[in-house]
Amino acid sequence: MVEELDWLDKALIFELYSNARVPIQELSNKYGVAFNTIKNRIKKLERRGMIIEYTIELSMEMLGAEWVYVEITTNGEEEIEALVNQIGNHPLVRFSYRIDTRKYQARAIITGAKELFELKHFIESIDSVIKVELHPFVWIAPDSSPSSKARTKGCKVVFTKNQLKILQCLIHDVRMPVIEIAKRTNIPIRKVTKILKELYDGGGVHFTIRMMMTDPVELTLFIKYDNKKIDVSQIVEWFQERYPLEFWGGACWLDKPVFEVIIVPGKIEIFGDITRQVQAAPFTASVEAHLFSYDSLLQGQYKGPSHTRLEEMLQKAGLSE
Repeated sequence: MVEELDWLDKALIFELYSNARVPIQELSNKYGVAFNTIKNRIKKLERRGMIIEYTIELSMEMLGAEWVYVEITTNGEEEIEALVNQIGNHPLVRFSYRIDTRKYQARAIITGAKELFELKHFIESIDSVIKVELHPFVWIAPDSSPSSKARTKGCKVVFTKNQLKILQCLIHDVRMPVIEIAKRTNIPIRKVTKILKELYDGGGVHFTIRMMMTDPVELTLFIKYDNKKIDVSQIVEWFQERYPLEFWGGACWLDKPVFEVIIVPGKIEIFGDITRQVQAAPFTASVEAHLFSYDSLLQGQYKGPSHTRLEEMLQKAGLSE
């Protein structure tokens, strides 16, 4: 039996999502929990696969990119794993998964109309695929800090040579101790600390984690709402009031009034109750519910455009390995 997540597990995940370098002692002081308790909780989240990797990512402004949600419908003749992998291995796709019979989804980072067309054409050309829809969206994660990658597109900045030297270390280990960074870069410890703060505050890069919120399964709700009568922020408040632990945020489509809500319940038995309450909510025009599990997710393409772009910057600066 999988141990249920509690408020502290959720808080720690979003703290690390917002800043993967946050000191354990700082978290201990903030939440009034012993240092070793925080340390052990983080280790537990790592063992369970909730925290997959500590990493750095360039901001969306630095990449000049947008998130795109991809809806895929098939004729039912596909080999499931092969299709998920074929879509997920496309260089623009960050992850892909099956949500239901003949239905698949993917998330991609697109830098322009040309890439949007190329991705759509690529997926449509797969034999079993009969329909592809792409929707730009923004992430909504109210429990993360305003500076996290889920709350801001960040800023477009120009990194200095010393900043790039430090980023070169962080690519391999975003939690590398300051003393080790100083040793590898020959930059004084005090200056390393200052530069790390500049990088964090500058908005050009995020110190973050790659996480898997399905533990072992999540409920995903696609809520269609009347955007003339209600704003997404009001729907978010509704979930925060009723399901503060279970509600982990979601994705707001920009071309349609659709809000994809991610629910990670402590007890799977409450899936039905949550779905029924959402169906009865005044903002709901219609709702589509899907269960989503580890088994349906492709873990690939996580190097992504951030590391590729950073490697190009390092090479241009004469710092490539």
